[in-house]
Amino acid sequence: MTSTDKNARAAWATLTHDSLNAQIGKRTLSGVPFFFLNFGLLLGNILVLFNTGAFASVSLHATGDLGVSPSHAGWMQSYYFISLALALPVSSWLAAAIGEVRLYLAAMIAMTLASLLCAVTGDLFWFLSGRALQGFFGGLTIPLSQTLLMREYPESSKSFAVSLWSIAALSPFTLGPAAGGWIADHLGWRWLFYLNVPLPLLAAALVWALLFDRQSPQRKTPFDSVGFLLLAATLVCLQTVLNQGQDEDWFNSNRLIGMALIGLLMLAYLVVWELAEPSPLLDLRLFARRNFAIGSIMLSLSFMLMYGLLSVLLVRLQVAAGYTSFLAGSALLPLVFLAKPMASVMHRIVHKFDARLLVSLNMLLFAVYCGWISRYDFFGRSGWFTQPLWAQVLEGFCLGGLFVPLTTLFLSGLTPRRQTQAVELSGMLRVLGGSVASPLLGVFWERRTAFHQSRLIENFSLYDGFAGDIITRLHAAGLHDQLATAKLTAMANQHAAILGLDDTFQMAAWLFLGLAAVVWLADPVEPKMPVTAKENRRQAALEELMEEP
Repeated sequence: MTSTDKNARAAWATLTHDSLNAQIGKRTLSGVPFFFLNFGLLLGNILVLFNTGAFASVSLHATGDLGVSPSHAGWMQSYYFISLALALPVSSWLAAAIGEVRLYLAAMIAMTLASLLCAVTGDLFWFLSGRALQGFFGGLTIPLSQTLLMREYPESSKSFAVSLWSIAALSPFTLGPAAGGWIADHLGWRWLFYLNVPLPLLAAALVWALLFDRQSPQRKTPFDSVGFLLLAATLVCLQTVLNQGQDEDWFNSNRLIGMALIGLLMLAYLVVWELAEPSPLLDLRLFARRNFAIGSIMLSLSFMLMYGLLSVLLVRLQVAAGYTSFLAGSALLPLVFLAKPMASVMHRIVHKFDARLLVSLNMLLFAVYCGWISRYDFFGRSGWFTQPLWAQVLEGFCLGGLFVPLTTLFLSGLTPRRQTQAVELSGMLRVLGGSVASPLLGVFWERRTAFHQSRLIENFSLYDGFAGDIITRLHAAGLHDQLATAKLTAMANQHAAILGLDDTFQMAAWLFLGLAAVVWLADPVEPKMPVTAKENRRQAALEELMEEP
């Protein structure tokens, strides 16, 4: 093993599951202190994750209060995801340099200050800056919270620790939107960020009080600063083009053309640099392995579709169907019934089948879910709330079975050291999928809505019996001339918006069908004999880490 490999191994050991058996020369906690440590670490993890799902249902409140168009809602989510992605490859180096406990405390305090900035500012630039800082410092704490928690569990209970820590992994997609919607409707959307001030400080205080003597020895490890700067420049430039393209007419804007060219040049330079760097920020050579390339790209695309559809659905239910933020978020509550139970079942059966079969079946079920949603007639009043609720039960089943088989697929054939590097790289790709989800699917929805608006206008005629009946009813209701025309326009826009939403889900259904076929290009991942309990725990911990948004 080269010195570079040893350094990479040492850096990753602090943030992955080589630490399952690691102790820092101190006995583990027990009793009341042990309970409060669990509470503090889980609270911090939940707060970081709730900043993704909960904000999705309050984004329209934020754009309205800040005086910007609804299209800016995607900006507020995408820059959070980009910063979260940038934090993942940095966390291992920082933890090795200053220690896990110190880094966790500093990150939680910085996230608190960023939340306070989001809560008090009335300027879009400063709000986006606060969201970016929230994502970066919150992202630093995700692997740290798992490592710090499991170090305090005895060997016989580490499997329980993995399960307990993973309970929060699916919270952004289940409880987060409903909780955020309730806060927006009853307290005001800024309270989502005000609550992010005392609660992270409480989590940090508990960790400091209980683990102040658990400081790990500091180690000097190489850090690819050039690679990090290239990655940051690439992501910011390309994400800005995607965020602002619809508003500035894409490549009719010289500024966006320039940013796109700079982003692509930085991306090319990043690839060349990382392949030549002895201690790269990202191990791009992993893409030479077929299963990693297929599995990680499929994970990123499927997460992009899933999260993007949830975001589009939350916003359009409020805009087109008149839902309150809480009702829109509540439409996703059925996810909680099957998401985590299905994930637990998948952990137990994934090594008994070819992972490609489980992935393909999951993609097919996602396609069924998207096809089901796309057939909704939201103007059938009796089905406005009950139909989305039942469909989300199916999506909860699909969500619970998404991460585990794909993680097993792209980790197959890798050594333990390369598995941790693969989790870092694929985790970053998955988060980046979330960053492009809302603006990309939002653009598709807007284009399809505009198409249906033009078709509805073309087919509307005063000589048509149906149109004449509508005009008669409007006149009977006291709406004449311009008022009747305005009402018709509003109805046409609403109908076009629903048809555009249906088209978005239809497109996603076809893409999921394509992914169900693509997975068979990977090498077989055959069932394997049971491994040791320690290896089972390590594998489960890596899979749970992949479930974090």
